[in-house]
Amino acid sequence: MNARSTRRTLVWRSEAARRRGACLRLALAVAVCAIFASGCGVPTDQTAQAIDPSELPESLRPGFTVAPTTTTPAPLNETHTVYLLTQPQDIERTVVVAVERQIGRNASLADLLSTLFGEITSAEENAAGYFNPLELFEMLDTTVVDSVATVDIAPLSTEDPDTLELVAAQLVFTATAWEDVEGVRILLNGAEVSVPTSDADAEPGAVLRTSAFEQFQADFAPPSTTTTSIATDGSA
Repeated sequence: MNARSTRRTLVWRSEAARRRGACLRLALAVAVCAIFASGCGVPTDQTAQAIDPSELPESLRPGFTVAPTTTTPAPLNETHTVYLLTQPQDIERTVVVAVERQIGRNASLADLLSTLFGEITSAEENAAGYFNPLELFEMLDTTVVDSVATVDIAPLSTEDPDTLELVAAQLVFTATAWEDVEGVRILLNGAEVSVPTSDADAEPGAVLRTSAFEQFQADFAPPSTTTTSIATDGSA
């Protein structure tokens, strides 16, 4: 065999090997596709087959619709209690009365108290005999530190000691109804003052609680007094 014949033989063998390799790669690819098709549930039949709708997932069945979802927004306001004053016919004194005010969900105690300053009571509240002495004041500042609210107020006109006791009762009952507030310190124009209470004037800057204004509660019962009579003839 000469050199030319040898080269033709080698070329023919190389071409045959290349074709066999291509056939093997094609067969392998077909086998892999068939495996994946069967694993994914894809039918390998050459003809299409009808599938019973009952065998389909609900989302693929005829007539299926996605129900619309609605989200209820969180309320923008919350209801909180404040205190006005009234003079019931069956009680010979002024007492506090709870009413509701709407303020923002993230509002502070200052926001709640501000609803009492410069506010005209509603027609319903007026008809019920409620009144609001804090309308005669303005709030300068309110802070809460260690469960004590410090409220700085200023009178809009000449200060009246009796009015100061009334507004102090309002502020104390309203502020201590707020979460985590246990007492109130009242300032006038930034200065500590002596505030009238049920028993006596409190020390300037004293922390006040509802017990200092117990006579403003409708169910307050004054202590009874008994008088011992002494016989006029000298006998005990």
